[in-house]
Amino acid sequence: MALANEAAYLYVYAKDLVSLNKRLRRLTKKAKKHAERHQKATHAEERHKHHKRLYSVSEDVKKLMKKHDEAIIKLRRHQVAFAHALQKEHRIN
Repeated sequence: MALANEAAYLYVYAKDLVSLNKRLRRLTKKAKKHAERHQKATHAEERHKHHKRLYSVSEDVKKLMKKHDEAIIKLRRHQVAFAHALQKEHRIN
């Protein structure tokens, strides 16, 4: 039973990690776009606008990175527990 539970946890956390990675990729693309537009802007108003948006997106990336790190920690913890349960179940006497 423990093996099935750990497999379920691994599945759920892996799906969560994949969705976080997709969101991170999207946000980093936005951040790069705003950084480029900030550098190319000629007027101070445009530079300020893109700098503000870049700051906002980078804050979102930082928040997602915290969630990403937590998901990786949980995934590692359950991977170790899964390996232990697998060895326990298939132990040869």
